[in-house]
Amino acid sequence: MMMPQTFMTLLVSSVLAVIAHTVAGSHAINPIGTNQISVQLGLLFFFAASTSLLILVDSIRLAPRFAAGEDGKLDFRALVRALSRPGSEAMLVVLIAAYGIGATANLVEFYRIDSSVWYDYWLWENERFLFAFLLDQAVNIPIFWDTIYQILWLVLFLGLAGLARSGHLELVAEALCAVVIAFHLTRYVAIYFPTAGPVFYKPELFDLSGTGSASLIELLKDYMVGRIAQNGFLPGTQAFPSLHVALAWCAVVVMARKWRWTLWMTLPWFLLNWLATIFLGWHYAIDGVGGVAVMSVALLMSHGLMRVASRFRMPSYFLRGTSSMPEAAEPEIKRKGVRPDMATQSDRRVLSSRHVR
Repeated sequence: MMMPQTFMTLLVSSVLAVIAHTVAGSHAINPIGTNQISVQLGLLFFFAASTSLLILVDSIRLAPRFAAGEDGKLDFRALVRALSRPGSEAMLVVLIAAYGIGATANLVEFYRIDSSVWYDYWLWENERFLFAFLLDQAVNIPIFWDTIYQILWLVLFLGLAGLARSGHLELVAEALCAVVIAFHLTRYVAIYFPTAGPVFYKPELFDLSGTGSASLIELLKDYMVGRIAQNGFLPGTQAFPSLHVALAWCAVVVMARKWRWTLWMTLPWFLLNWLATIFLGWHYAIDGVGGVAVMSVALLMSHGLMRVASRFRMPSYFLRGTSSMPEAAEPEIKRKGVRPDMATQSDRRVLSSRHVR
């Protein structure tokens, strides 16, 4: 059964993908090709890796409870059954969102080819004293900041995997829908306000040798001059607003909605990510403000769309092969002394009507 939230994520991703393809016009890339497949496989990998890591940690934590007998032999099958795993729909939502994200490559191509006026001078003049101060500090250790910068997706997906494993799949869909919206919003803002970023505007100030960012910078330079083709992952030299900071903010907000205690960890991590974008020269400080604003708008839009989706019943062809009775009706059937699997269709219709309005 496809949740209404999953269907809404599909609808939003499809509509935004069509609009991006139309805006790109002659610059548009193949809507179903290696670019899209690579993005989907990449995000699916992050989700699978994050889920596996959480399951591994859980299995270590729970193992002592399943050590039976004097020899302490582990009941492996019982342990595996006790470990919660996200269902197939969680992976479906990730794939759908990945398609919506991959579609922004069309907007990046449009940005690369059609942008002719850059506003880095204005941003640099407003922040050059901040950069002069930060880059002169002892904490200006590129390898450290690059590590913080590079693990963003892993941390974001750790939060999403945790939500999926704890049964909050509707929140996962809402968060990924917001991520898709934010990707598209940042690309449109960049088209109308092109900025390359400090590391491209003042490259002599940033020594990033030995970092992953250094390799990516050279890759983006080649992409922007047309020496290499778009592969679905290349964001171009788009500084304002910072999508990196936006994604970190999404992780903070979404995890705090279910686990308020995570703020003790996610807020410091969020601030470190913001600082990493500045120390590495990817973004100006104001780009982070723009990123938070864009993601906040995207989260509000996604929340509203999901509330609308939850009020509608899914078309019957999405429910084929599943019970029409909501899960909330199951306990009432049990209280009436009827096994859920033996309840008549009449029982289910009556009970469903009490829970679905």
